Amino acid sequence: MTNFDQGTRRYFQLLESLGQAVIATDAAGRILYWGDSAAKLYGWSSDEVTGRDILEVTPSEMARAQGAEIMQTLAAGEVWSGEFRVRGRDGQSFLASVTDVPLNSGVAGVSAPSHSPTELVSLLTRFVAAAEKVWPQRVRARIEVERAVVPASEPHLIQLLSLLTLLHAAALDTGTSIEIAARPVERSIFADFGMASGPNSVYVSVGRAEGTYSVLRNIILPAEPAKYARALVHKVGGLLIAGTAPDALNALHLLLPVR
Repeated sequence: MTNFDQGTRRYFQLLESLGQAVIATDAAGRILYWGDSAAKLYGWSSDEVTGRDILEVTPSEMARAQGAEIMQTLAAGEVWSGEFRVRGRDGQSFLASVTDVPLNSGVAGVSAPSHSPTELVSLLTRFVAAAEKVWPQRVRARIEVERAVVPASEPHLIQLLSLLTLLHAAALDTGTSIEIAARPVERSIFADFGMASGPNSVYVSVGRAEGTYSVLRNIILPAEPAKYARALVHKVGGLLIAGTAPDALNALHLLLPVR
């Protein structure tokens, strides 16, 4: 990983420790980095795939057109996060949770087999423990909900949390601490915009004292909340990530800076 900056290397290290397959390509889609978890998941060694076009290796035949569309999204500097049908070396296809993040010189793709539902407290406990291994004594958890089960793919939620943590990588490397918290949605800014979907809904935040980035998954499209989500991002800043959700064809993932 010598060609990546320190923040990106830390990001890869965190994902690998959580069993996520990490693949990095250049702007043309040629594979530059193929992590150990990618080798286990797809069955190809790093030597066998380095330099090959990613669209020739991981997408299933039926998903290649979607893969090309995703690459166009990334070329425009946007993040894509959703479910995508991939294949292993043996030719068998399976549904994976995938998050693709544009880098300065290409794309970092993260994937893991999809499964749901997710028990949130145990997931956050495991995530914080992994983050602590990368940044010792700088990551803590605050859980203000009961043992909630969320209808989301666990690998997908891990990927989005890792992306939020990446936003704070430079601060963590200089000794700043962050907090990963789970709180009821009805006590958040999301409720003010009609995006609290029920009394047991939760949101997860990752951040420092001077600002926290929060994520609310699976705003299904077409839906009224999507309009409010765009209005909210326009008002306070943040990021909308296009993609897919386990229970719908299309979804938005919403990241907000909350002060």
